[in-house]
Amino acid sequence: MKSENVLRQRILDAALDIVEEQGIAALTQPKVARAAGVRQSHLTYYFPRKADLYVALLEASHERAGGQEKPPQKGSVSRGWTEEVAALILDRRRMQFFLGIILAASEEPDLKRVVADHMEMLPKKLGIIFGRSETDSVVLAFVDQLRGLGLRALLQGESPGEAVPDLAGLAQRLGLVAREG
Repeated sequence: MKSENVLRQRILDAALDIVEEQGIAALTQPKVARAAGVRQSHLTYYFPRKADLYVALLEASHERAGGQEKPPQKGSVSRGWTEEVAALILDRRRMQFFLGIILAASEEPDLKRVVADHMEMLPKKLGIIFGRSETDSVVLAFVDQLRGLGLRALLQGESPGEAVPDLAGLAQRLGLVAREG
């Protein structure tokens, strides 16, 4: 069983490398199989549908970005949440990857459902951090603003010295965290 996990992970790593270097459009079964050093039948064994590969890629991309930390405690606004959210939302490659999957999902109903489920993870996590419901309108407004900041960061390009938006200040203005001082 362990060798199966190693092979599956090798396929995922190869697919993530392709997406990060060439974009989601470059992700084809033959290319992934070749990059992973496996036969295409191995790829389809582990990921029978494109949606299965995309779901695994979404999860693996979070792990690569360091999103494997312990789950937040309800209402425990730690100092590290802003860095984690910034890494998730403001990283150009991650945003390009995510938008590519959204575009692919628009053409595949199964994938659309999976991406919609995935998009609910951020409000859930932030709801826990801020001690609110994931459907709280303020949490959802914060998430929408974060996604807008991510799009802006993507469109502005990589400007040296570009200031990271004040996510804690945004959360304070929305009333998610108490003002300091």
